Amino acid sequence: MTTHRAFDPVRFDVPSEFADGSPEDLRAWLRRLGDRHLDGGSGYFVLTGLQHLDEQGLRAFALAASAALGELLPQDSSGTLLREVRYRGVKLGEGATGRYSDSRDGGNLHTDSPHRPTPVPDYFALACVHQAAVGGDLVLVRLSDVIHRLRGRPDILETLRQPVRFHTRDDTPGVPRTVVRPVLEERNGRDHIHYLREYIELGHRQPGVPSLTSAQTRAFDALDALIESRDLQYVDRLSAGEMIFIDNRWTLHGRVAFEDRAGDSRRLMLRTWIMKAKA
Repeated sequence: MTTHRAFDPVRFDVPSEFADGSPEDLRAWLRRLGDRHLDGGSGYFVLTGLQHLDEQGLRAFALAASAALGELLPQDSSGTLLREVRYRGVKLGEGATGRYSDSRDGGNLHTDSPHRPTPVPDYFALACVHQAAVGGDLVLVRLSDVIHRLRGRPDILETLRQPVRFHTRDDTPGVPRTVVRPVLEERNGRDHIHYLREYIELGHRQPGVPSLTSAQTRAFDALDALIESRDLQYVDRLSAGEMIFIDNRWTLHGRVAFEDRAGDSRRLMLRTWIMKAKA
C-alpha cells in the first residue's frame, strides 16, 4: 500500500529576538529562507518556536513575517490582509461566496486565488492558532513531480497549457464573472500552475462560455489522479504556534478533512497572500 510522504525537515526555530522585534534582521533572515526554499527549492518552509505568542502576538508576527517576503495582497473586497481560515458552515463551491477555506472538507488540491482578476499571489502563509481535534493536516504536491509524471503525456500537457475560464465567485456589479488563465503557464523558463477544478467547471457553465471539451476533461482527470496519488503527497500537521510559507506558483495544497472540538479551541489558521518582493 502506498503511503504519504513525510514533510522534508524544512523547519526553522525563530530566534527569540526576531519574534519579539528586530524587524530588519527578521526580514533578512526570512528572505534568505525564501530564496532557498520557495524559489526553486522545496516549495515551502515552516517556522517554529512561536508558541509563547498569544493570538494577538501571532497575528502581528504573521503580518510582519509575510511582509518581509513581499507585498501583502488583499483577500477580499474589504481589503483583508490577514484572513481567518476556519469552518464557516459551508461546503466547497456552495453558494455565491462559500470558499474551500470556509469549509472543513478535505482533498480538492489547488492553488490559491486562480480565479481572481487581481494578481495571483506568489506565496501564501498559514499561521496556526488552534489545530482541529481530528484531521486538518496539510497536504502538498510539488508541480515538478507532476510534470515529471506527465512527460510521457504531451497531449495532456498541451491541453493544460490552453486558457480556461475560472469563475470569479463574485456577483458584484462590474466585476467579470470569469477570468481567463491557463492551468500550466511557463514564465522565465519555469512552469507555474493555477488550479481549482471546481471554479473552472463553474466558469465554463456561465452564459456565453463554451463547455469544457472532452480533451480538457481528460486532462483535468489525469491531473487530479496524479495530485491525489499518495506517493506524490507530502503531509504534515501544523501545531499551534507554527507558521508555514508555501510557494503558490509551484505547489498545490489541500488538507485532510477535519472535525473541531467543542468550545473556543476550534481549528483556526491565519492566512496571508504575498507578492514576491522585487530584487
